Amino acid sequence: MQGESGPADAALLERFHRGDPAAFEELVDRYQAPLLRFARAVLPDASAAEDVVQETFLRFLRHAGGLRRGPGLNGRDAPLAAWLFRVCRNLAWDLMKTERREQERRRRLRPAPPEERDGAEGRELRELVGRELERLPAREREVLQRKVLEGQSYREIAEATGLKPGYIGWLIHQGLGRLHERLQAAGVLG
Repeated sequence: MQGESGPADAALLERFHRGDPAAFEELVDRYQAPLLRFARAVLPDASAAEDVVQETFLRFLRHAGGLRRGPGLNGRDAPLAAWLFRVCRNLAWDLMKTERREQERRRRLRPAPPEERDGAEGRELRELVGRELERLPAREREVLQRKVLEGQSYREIAEATGLKPGYIGWLIHQGLGRLHERLQAAGVLG
């Protein structure tokens, strides 16, 4: 089936399954901009939206063999388009939930402003947080410091460390969780 904008998704998917790399390029050309608009509507950070779209296509490459071949409902290309948008949506929502959890943990971990504590108590708290941060595994400590203390984006951390943005999010989640548990055990957090 040939549409106004080129071959149907089913035909491109069939060409891709036969090993034609140009078919993947055509699918990317067809869906990259709509997926990016969709991801940007969910995520406020444009670079995070780009990362989500990139990860969507990487997942397509990993799972293309399991995607249904042939026309979709009523002869349309709905299955592939629906699959791409569902993956993009799930990745965007997962990232958004992770960011919210991080913000909440940071808010809970943030010590009270200095004017609310005396100097000795504030110094002790900073020392405790520093010690507990040093006890974290190296990768967790590094990405936490880059994200929380330096305010770097996932993309900046990925470029600096060579790690994938999704893995960075997981490391931050793990590190904040460990730090929260340790500070709670020390009686600093309620």
